Amino acid sequence: MWYNTRMNKRIIALRAGGAACLAIAAAAMVWQLYSIYFMGMRHVAMGLLYIVMAGAPLALGVVLIARSFAAEAARRRTVRLALFALFGFYLAALAGALIVSRLDLARFDEAAAYYRAHLDLMTNFIPFETVLLYIRAIEHNYIGMEIPLSNLVGNMLLFMPMAVFLPCLFRPMRKFWLFLLVMAFVLAAIEGLQFLLSCGSCDVDDVFLNLIGTTLVYAVLKIPAVRRLLEKLYLLPREEAVLPPAPEENAA
Repeated sequence: MWYNTRMNKRIIALRAGGAACLAIAAAAMVWQLYSIYFMGMRHVAMGLLYIVMAGAPLALGVVLIARSFAAEAARRRTVRLALFALFGFYLAALAGALIVSRLDLARFDEAAAYYRAHLDLMTNFIPFETVLLYIRAIEHNYIGMEIPLSNLVGNMLLFMPMAVFLPCLFRPMRKFWLFLLVMAFVLAAIEGLQFLLSCGSCDVDDVFLNLIGTTLVYAVLKIPAVRRLLEKLYLLPREEAVLPPAPEENAA
């Protein structure tokens, strides 16, 4: 009897602590989305910081709640729901940072006219032209280091979480060719949308840098030790060993 009472208290404490952490995470997400949509986000590092600020209490809350369940299926379901929530927040933050916060609906016609008048500065359809420009800028240091590095490294970092979210949440995305095809389409669509809405630079090199970043993370997740860790954290299902077929008995 006393053992069951003690266990019930432990479960209540874990779930209460987890709920408190999830409430903090939800408040952080709402505040961060408000900041992005209405004040804008001009630096990739800020966006990654936002993800960490929301993800840390979310992860702690999920750990506490998952530990309150004895069944592995319940723990896995808890982790999966939290990952979907974080994925939704990430997508909303991307939409706000790359599209919504850059739109000036009150002066859209004026902004679009300026965009069309300076199309050569706002677009680049020559592969690696912008990358080489930034590399030369770093080499000769004629615009400082921050701008070229933030653009080169920042574009690689921006979509790296996709290499975690997509394979962990959607089974078909564990095939590299399909993941690469979907990411290329999404990235090209974002650049095209920025061009159509005149709200950002449309640069083919952004697609290449984004793809490089996601591919690097995807490759890391394929390392057996990393995959085992993701399975242990219930982010990926455990791969069941494939048993060899039983030998056929010789006919009498």
